[in-house]
Amino acid sequence: MVLGLDEAVGPGQRESFPLGKQPTNLGQNPRSAPETEPLATNSTSTGHEASDPGWLDLHFESSRPEYEQALREIGIQPGWAVLDAGCGGGSFLPVLRDLVGPGGTIDVIDLAPENIARVKGWILGVGQEPTIRAQTGNVLELPFIDASFDCVWSANVMQYLTPSEFAQAVREACRVLKPGGTLAIKDFDSTLLHILPIDRGVLSRFMTIRLQAFRDKGVLGTDCGSTLPARLRDAGVTPLWRKSWLVERWAPVSSFTRAYVADLLAYFASVSTTYDLSQADRSYWQRLGQNPCELLDQPDFCYRELFVLTVCRMT
Repeated sequence: MVLGLDEAVGPGQRESFPLGKQPTNLGQNPRSAPETEPLATNSTSTGHEASDPGWLDLHFESSRPEYEQALREIGIQPGWAVLDAGCGGGSFLPVLRDLVGPGGTIDVIDLAPENIARVKGWILGVGQEPTIRAQTGNVLELPFIDASFDCVWSANVMQYLTPSEFAQAVREACRVLKPGGTLAIKDFDSTLLHILPIDRGVLSRFMTIRLQAFRDKGVLGTDCGSTLPARLRDAGVTPLWRKSWLVERWAPVSSFTRAYVADLLAYFASVSTTYDLSQADRSYWQRLGQNPCELLDQPDFCYRELFVLTVCRMT
């Protein structure tokens, strides 16, 4: 299961596990009765699923090398003013802080007050340079004046928006960017999610219903990463470049990956009870949710996911 809160460790810190969940004994899972317990959606107070900072920490640590490489390839320069639009638990802040240096500034917004409170606690512990400011805020109505930033960075936020909200978020990002500024948007393409050696038929049926559920809600969904270049063009912004990263972890995997996948399986087991699946498929998910080691301890266990980074330059 995944437990713990360490107040002394900040988001994204390399030496020890960041604030939030810690990998411990993965032989059991606390969400062992999803038929009767509340859904294990890892939500914040905003209602956005899979946005709890502890969940995000696990995911970040499991994917750290690829995530950090993507952020560094954007081209953020020392002295820049950067906005992290939808910061979650703040895992990217240490890298952003390193990139802008003591002469730069970082502003951070998130819809969830608990995420901002967590980030503010981290800011207090890292000193005054560069200047880092955090506040609750909405990507649809950024609380900043025009031409405030050299770069707007937004990771795993667009999946929660409707197409019209996405267009509004892009307009707001363009408004607060300086001429020549950089807009960098990262999100997943979950059509390429692999968890092996899972029953591929069970996973395929689950993901088909899951992606349709996003369509039914009217949001872009977790498969939106590869569609973002076209959506940006539709919003009037021409991508400068786009690149995908495959995060691939073969057994034996790190404790972070084990904890993240265990939590992911518990999450899938929980939401599977709301999907139009066969009883056999639901039972399969319940078993994996309760005993993730059934997969994690396999000698050929493999987890794969793909994310896409799209970078635009203001004219």
